[in-house]
Amino acid sequence: MAAPAYLLDTGIVLLATRASNVSKVIDAQFGLSASSFRPAICEVSVGELLAFANSNRWGEKRKASLMEHLKTSLVVPISHPGVHQRWAAMQSTLQSAGVTVGQNDIWIAATAAVTGLTVLSTDNDFKRLVTHGLVQAVIVDPRTGVVVP
Repeated sequence: MAAPAYLLDTGIVLLATRASNVSKVIDAQFGLSASSFRPAICEVSVGELLAFANSNRWGEKRKASLMEHLKTSLVVPISHPGVHQRWAAMQSTLQSAGVTVGQNDIWIAATAAVTGLTVLSTDNDFKRLVTHGLVQAVIVDPRTGVVVP
């Protein structure tokens, strides 16, 4: 069985722009840079990342790192066929269950589900999405890179 291909959530890319040891642990653990599959990100994450870069007074080196990550990533638009329908189904399921998840996370999950990718994230909102069978995701601790059970 082939290793899963990942759609990187915003937090994973943020760690990579810091060139931290945690980012290196995540890369090695999931074979991101060694994979023949270009890392994928949802266009919603692109917006989040650019907002972080603009509002947090990032230095030029970190902004350049972000732009390089964006340039080398496969950006999946939310206009990709089926994403809007999947988002609506996910939102309805969560609302019926009384579960609150960030809207951007639902867009990211819908994009991953439609494309058959596994979300790689530092965000615990994805646990709720996994619990309800809406997406495949792996959540890692942003301080260590260790998979969160």
